[in-house]
Amino acid sequence: MRKRLSMTIAAVALAIAPSAAWADGYFVPFIGANFGGDVGRPLSETVDERNHMTFGFGVGAMAGGIFGVEFDLGYTNNFYVTDGTVATNSNLLTAMPALIIGIPIGGQKGGGVRPYFVAGAGLLRRDVDFNTLDSLSENDLGFTLGGGVMGYFTDHVGLRGDLRYFRNFTVDDLNITNIDFERGTFNFSRASIGVLFRF
Repeated sequence: MRKRLSMTIAAVALAIAPSAAWADGYFVPFIGANFGGDVGRPLSETVDERNHMTFGFGVGAMAGGIFGVEFDLGYTNNFYVTDGTVATNSNLLTAMPALIIGIPIGGQKGGGVRPYFVAGAGLLRRDVDFNTLDSLSENDLGFTLGGGVMGYFTDHVGLRGDLRYFRNFTVDDLNITNIDFERGTFNFSRASIGVLFRF
């Protein structure tokens, strides 16, 4: 009986400990813009239009308000320029687990700000639909580095401004004759703002 009680207490403690340690969780849907690096690179030399807009979400949790983890998912339609003559559509998906370090100024409740630094690694997926060729997809392992500021108006609602740099680890294999993909590292930056929900 005593052994069963001890095991029950231990199980309850293990169940409660993570929620207590990771109590400062958050969710932030964002909208932003890509810039620099490979952003707006044309699929043909005759196209000028660019679509830099991106959107997605981040979800994470902080341990003791300083160290934490985050998962960031971003999507960009028409990352590369397309005009309908060479390609009809292109998109970019980023999925990046990351570590985050931030200092809560003003505490973990009520109003306050938290500047932070983030570093992670994950998936960079590019898809391009061509008129005369099959669709082309590239899945790369990449990394992200960046930072920003979380600002809370109340216990549960605030805003986040975020700036991140993305790059793949390997030489870019997305290279097609007569189309402007240069071999090299694929990279770009992203600036975003989002509504921050803390729970």
